[in-house]
Amino acid sequence: MLPPDPKTETAKDVFGLYLAVLIMGGIVFVGVEGFILYAAVRYRRKPDDEQLPPQIHGNTTVEIIWTAIPTVIVLVLFVISTITLNAVEARSAKPGVTVEATGFQWQWRFRYLDDDGNPGNDAVVNGTAANPPVMALPIGEPIRVILPSLDVIHSFFVPQFLIKRDVVPVGENGKPNELEFTISEEGTYAGQCAEFCGLQHANMTFAIQAMTRAKYDQWLKVAKSGATPAPSAPANATVIKLSATGTKFSTDRIEAPAGQPFVIHFDITDGQNHNVAIMSGDKQLFAGKIFQGPGAQDYQVPALPAGEYQFLCQVHPVMTGTIVATP
Repeated sequence: MLPPDPKTETAKDVFGLYLAVLIMGGIVFVGVEGFILYAAVRYRRKPDDEQLPPQIHGNTTVEIIWTAIPTVIVLVLFVISTITLNAVEARSAKPGVTVEATGFQWQWRFRYLDDDGNPGNDAVVNGTAANPPVMALPIGEPIRVILPSLDVIHSFFVPQFLIKRDVVPVGENGKPNELEFTISEEGTYAGQCAEFCGLQHANMTFAIQAMTRAKYDQWLKVAKSGATPAPSAPANATVIKLSATGTKFSTDRIEAPAGQPFVIHFDITDGQNHNVAIMSGDKQLFAGKIFQGPGAQDYQVPALPAGEYQFLCQVHPVMTGTIVATP
């Protein structure tokens, strides 16, 4: 009955508004249903009652009460909704980071806009269905996202930010939608297109990795060099141990936390080549580097939505298992 745990300052305002509406709705529901049940029991017809009760036409006091109560509720909701909307739509004079998130069928491109206005200095992260893009952002400072579309209407949606914004094709002279937020804590947050945009709509996903300003500056430096920085798991990330001997994993079932990045500590005990890849049907969600044993590597895996997935070795496809992402 509750939205996801809010991870931005404005998301906390939206969460509070939701709780206010839920509580008021619950009070109205209990009150109305309570009076209905009371009337049904108190004034039910007795088996030996053959006469109509006295017929009453109108009651001014009751009518004033049942008009005043909804009016007060609507006014209160109007005020807090307006306050929340103003907070969501507020714009800072100078955001800490500005990202142009371009939607297209069926992926995203994130371009980090420099203050100098020189497009040649911008960092660009391109996504594919097999490798959705990661938008790295610092915490504790305003982030502005500009949302143009190259083709049809898309929608930028991060569930834990409790807001989404349409990504609309506006042409050369139009002004695209914008979204501004301040992330309150480090973590990796799954995002997706929330507007049906064609056959591969379900594959139009991305992730936001929130980090400290120091880590973000280091990430941006690597991104501007033309490399693709890999998302890093937080220091307290869950570590899953998995090993391979011959053509067999040590287990055919592992569990991971849903919605959080985690680490697979993969140990090869013999001299063969192996890796670990994660699949959702035919879609590749993650593929670790193939290496030769004996030896071990730590694979930093982006957050997975709750559900069941297949993990396998791409060198020896007979090596498979199930990974369960649990809330």
